Amino acid sequence: MKRKDSLEIIRFGTCSKDCYGSCVFKGYWNDKALEHKFLFAVPSKDHPFTNGFFCPKLKRRENLVYHQERLKTPLIRSGPKSENIFKKISLKEAINLIVVKIKKIQKSNNATSILGAFYAGNSGIISQYAPLRFFENLGATITSGGICNEGGCAGLKELFGTYSITNPFQIMNPSTKLIVIWGSNLSESNNHAYYLVKKALKSGTKLVVVDSRHTLIAQKAHLFLHIFPGTEHLLVKLTINELIAYHAHDEDFLNSYVESYSTIFQEVAKIDKEKLLRQIGIDLQTFQNFVELLIKFKHQTLFNIGYGVQKDYFGGKIVKSITLIQTILGNIGKPGTGVVYSQSDFIKPLLQPLQEYITNIKGESKMTEIPIIKLGSFLSSGKYKMLFVYNFNPASSLPNQNLLRRALLREDLFVIVLDMFFNETTKYADIVIPAKFDLESYDLISPYYIPGLSINNGGPCPYQDCLSNYEFFQQLAWGISLENTQIFHESEETIFKNSVRMLPSNIQEDLNSKGYYLLFGNDSVPFNDLKFPTPNKRIQAIGPHFKFGEKELKRKVNMKKNEFLLISPSHLYFLHSQLGQLNQRYLNEFNKIFLTSEDIETIDLEIGGKVHVSNEYGSGIYILTESPILKPRTALIYSGLSSTSHESPNVNYFVPDKPEELGFSGAYNSAIVKIKKLDS
Repeated sequence: MKRKDSLEIIRFGTCSKDCYGSCVFKGYWNDKALEHKFLFAVPSKDHPFTNGFFCPKLKRRENLVYHQERLKTPLIRSGPKSENIFKKISLKEAINLIVVKIKKIQKSNNATSILGAFYAGNSGIISQYAPLRFFENLGATITSGGICNEGGCAGLKELFGTYSITNPFQIMNPSTKLIVIWGSNLSESNNHAYYLVKKALKSGTKLVVVDSRHTLIAQKAHLFLHIFPGTEHLLVKLTINELIAYHAHDEDFLNSYVESYSTIFQEVAKIDKEKLLRQIGIDLQTFQNFVELLIKFKHQTLFNIGYGVQKDYFGGKIVKSITLIQTILGNIGKPGTGVVYSQSDFIKPLLQPLQEYITNIKGESKMTEIPIIKLGSFLSSGKYKMLFVYNFNPASSLPNQNLLRRALLREDLFVIVLDMFFNETTKYADIVIPAKFDLESYDLISPYYIPGLSINNGGPCPYQDCLSNYEFFQQLAWGISLENTQIFHESEETIFKNSVRMLPSNIQEDLNSKGYYLLFGNDSVPFNDLKFPTPNKRIQAIGPHFKFGEKELKRKVNMKKNEFLLISPSHLYFLHSQLGQLNQRYLNEFNKIFLTSEDIETIDLEIGGKVHVSNEYGSGIYILTESPILKPRTALIYSGLSSTSHESPNVNYFVPDKPEELGFSGAYNSAIVKIKKLDS
C-alpha cells in the first residue's frame, strides 16, 4: 500500500521474536531514503491480541533496525576465539572461503560433519526452514527438538493426543468466571494476555495465581498460592484428593470421555495433607480457599499454564498433572474452560504442506538430526568440522556453557554465524555474515500463543551485504553447484507468495487485507464435540501420574545452608539474549543474584556485596540483591545476556545439559548453586 500524500509505503509486518505476543503491525517505509528506509511501526488495533500496543521490550523497532552496532559487512576472525575481534571482508570473499571449506568436506564424503544449528530467534517459517533446502541436498546434519516448551507439549500430548486444548481468547469468554494462571508471569512475559486478563477482571472474573514468584499479576489476584518451585504436581495431588472428597468431580464427563481415570483416584487416595502443605509451602486456609473457588466455578474455570513450570527435570509430567485438575472437574471442551498452553498444534494441518514446499523435503529426509539441547556434547565428539548457526545464540541460550564453549574453541571446527549484532556466539565464529532484519524479509509467522498466521512483507535493506537466511544458503548452493540447484532459483519473495497461494482462499484474503488470519474467534470452543486426536478419541488418563520427582525433592530438601535452587526467568526488558542494544540501561541486572532477605541474613551476607556462586558446572561473582518475590531457598539470576561484568557469566554456565525427562527441552530450573562470601 502506498499513501498518496507522501513517499511512505505501508507494509504488513509481524514481530518474529520468540515471544508470546507476535505483534501484528503496519510498517511505514520510505523506500527512496538512503539508509533509514523503515520509519516506524503502528500496532494493529483490530487484532484481538495485539490490541493496538507493543510490549515494552521492543516498542521502537526502528531504533534497532538502524542501530549503530548493527553488522553491515561480512567479517573474518583476526583475533583469538572467545573475543569479537574481526576484520571486514567482501561478501564474495566470505562466500568463496565457505564454499572452499564445504567442497573439501564433500571430497571426503563426510557431509554429515557439516552441522546446521538453528532455533526460533526469528520465528518466521521461511527464515527457519528454507535453509533446510541446502542442508537436505548436502546430506548434512541439523539440530532438532527444542529448549523451551517441548516437554510440556509432550506431556499434554500423552493425555489429549495434542498440546493445543483451547485458545487464549477464551479469557474474554462471558462463560469464564475463574482464571487460574499457573506458573506464568503474564505481567512481564506476556503483557498482551495480561491485558485480556485485566479486562476480564473488570467484568467480574475471579483470578487465582499459582507461582513460585510473587509477581505483579499475583498482587492483582483474588488468591495467590506462593509455592516452592517444582512442587506443582504435589499441589495437584492434594487438590484432586480434596475435590474427590467433596464429590466435585464430574463423573458423567469422566465415564464418557476419559480413559482409565480411576488410576488418578487410586494415586491420590492416601495422602499426608500436612506434609504436602509443608513441601508445597502454603497454609491450609489458602489451599482450602483454592479448592472452594474451583468447586464454585466448576465448568467456568480456565487454566493458563506458563512455560517456566516445565523447565524442570520432570516438566512435561508437571504440566500434564496440572491439566488433570481440569479433567477431573470436566472443564474441557466447554465455553470458559480448558487449558491454554501452546497453540501450535491447531495450525499444523495448514503448515505441513507449506513446510514440505519450503524445505523441498518429500518423504524421508537425507539429513541426520541431533538434539539441540545436547549441542555441546555432540560438538565435543570431534565429529563435526563445520558449524552454521542462524536464528540462534547457543553460547548464551544453551545449558552447560563451559562444555559448549570448550567445544566451540576447537581448532578443527569452522564456525559461520549469521546475525545482526555481535553476541556471545559470534565470539567463536570464524566468519560472521550480516543478517537482514525480519522487517527486510518476506515471511509467514505462526505464533505459538495465538492460533493463526500472519505475515511480513519485506521492505528494502539499505546494506547490500546483508542477507536473509535463505539468501545466504542460496548463494552457497550456487557456489558448490548442488545437484538440485533449480530449487535455489526461487527468490525468497517467490517462496513467500507461493506459500500464501497454497492456503485456502479465505486465509489468503485475510493475510492480504489485514496481514493476519485467526483460526478462532472469542466465542470459539475447540473440541466442543469432546473428540480428541487419540486412538479411541478419549482423554488418556493412564497412570502413574504422580510417581516422579521424589529424588529431586529430597535433593532440594537436603540442600546445605549456603545452597539454593537456581531459577532463571527472562527480564522484563529483554527477550533472553536479544534486545540488549535497545535496553542497555538494564544490563547491570545480569550482574546480580537475588535471594530473600531472610536467606541473606541466614547465610550472614550483606545486600550489595559481592558473592561467589558455583556448582559443578561453573562459577562466577555476582552482586547479592534482595528480592521480596521469591520463596526461601530459591536464588534468581536473569537468563539471556551475559552481564556487563566479566566476573558474572551467563546463568546457563550453572545449568546441566541433562534434558527434561521426556527429552524434548531443557531443565533450566533444576540447578543447585552454592553462595558464599567472596574471599578478599
